[in-house]
Amino acid sequence: MSLLFLLVFFTLNYHLQADLVADTCKKVDYPDLCLSTLRSNPRSKSADLKGLVHIAFDAALAKSTNTLNQIMLLLKKTNDPIVKKYLTTCASLYGDAVDYIPQAIRFVGSDNLQAKAYGGAALDDALDCEDTFTTGELGKRKSPLTASNNVVKQLVINALEIVNSLG
Repeated sequence: MSLLFLLVFFTLNYHLQADLVADTCKKVDYPDLCLSTLRSNPRSKSADLKGLVHIAFDAALAKSTNTLNQIMLLLKKTNDPIVKKYLTTCASLYGDAVDYIPQAIRFVGSDNLQAKAYGGAALDDALDCEDTFTTGELGKRKSPLTASNNVVKQLVINALEIVNSLG
């Protein structure tokens, strides 16, 4: 009898967690990215809403770090002085974003306003990097970072919207 109870309990718990991820992702601007981000992380199976925020911000941090590494590689390859200047600006911005996201994570649940402030600063950094190329003071250039900037933007927006669900 107790084995049957445990089986039912764990099956029910699994479905409730799957529903938490689905319900959470329905409320964000980029639900497909939210679902793929949260479901790809094994921690989401046992996470509460606060845990899902951590996973979402962790994904944003990983993509921001990858983007910063991409920028450093592009800086070594480019010969265009304007693009080099814009990439240098983006490197500084993403350096800040990589510092801000762990701060956002640190405040989740204890001071959600601070979490949103740090997350918002990281979002601004991704947006500002893209704007550097599209409205640059030295002339417009095609951004080699558009795809990465967009993913970082979407990941951070999703994380911030999940923070809003915490109240």
